[in-house]
Amino acid sequence: MDATHLHCPHCGTARPIRFKPLLPGESSLGTCIGCAHCGRHAFTLIRPARFYCEICDEVQPAVLERIHGDCAEALGVLLVCAGCFDGKATIYASATPSRCAAAAASGPPAPEPRADRARRG
Repeated sequence: MDATHLHCPHCGTARPIRFKPLLPGESSLGTCIGCAHCGRHAFTLIRPARFYCEICDEVQPAVLERIHGDCAEALGVLLVCAGCFDGKATIYASATPSRCAAAAASGPPAPEPRADRARRG
């Protein structure tokens, strides 16, 4: 599942997520996650499952807690700091499979050419 929306405290509703490098051209410094509508910064993702916590003032592991919302087609999770247990953002993902899920559902791979046949091309 891919995260598609987050609850923006500035807008007061769920809005699409905007991903951008924290510093353009330096992806190793992290990804800024924010509201695509108003541009408000929600949190900085350093690497998968780790983010910068402004309360702890260091990079912390993220804990995701499932929340139940109004829409059955959406999965909602609360991103929580594992150090101070402060809730950072409410993130939503659609319940539809990601674009990579179809690869697992496709048929078997094409057979390899026999060893006694020469390859062309």
